[in-house]
Amino acid sequence: MRLAVAMGVLLVAAACGTSDPPERSPASTPTRTATSAPALEPAAAAVDALMRALDAGDCKAARKLVVTPTELGCDVVEQSKDSFADEGIDLDEVSYRVGALHDASATVSITWGNGYPTESYDVQRIGTRWKVVFDSAA
Repeated sequence: MRLAVAMGVLLVAAACGTSDPPERSPASTPTRTATSAPALEPAAAAVDALMRALDAGDCKAARKLVVTPTELGCDVVEQSKDSFADEGIDLDEVSYRVGALHDASATVSITWGNGYPTESYDVQRIGTRWKVVFDSAA
């Protein structure tokens, strides 16, 4: 169910992340969200923030994270509320891996840690923020 809702959202919108600190190595090691949020690379933090907004069913927060907020329907966000826990996913145990940076874009892979297949999201840096290209989920 969570995957179906997330995939539906992924086809609709894009999201952004946090301000850019200095760039880290292009191919990073996995980062767990159980560590403090600043430990996440900015591209991974963007994906994490979006997943947490979806899990909270917080449309306002999710729309702040997307490139085109008018394309992100609040009904879809609200339907995703608590969907991660319903699927046995603890967002504090999720691992993110940021791939090689190409200009202002990269791919972030998510390892859910509950047997679900790894998912990948393209991210783009727009200004000082990373934005997740939702229709890029693989």
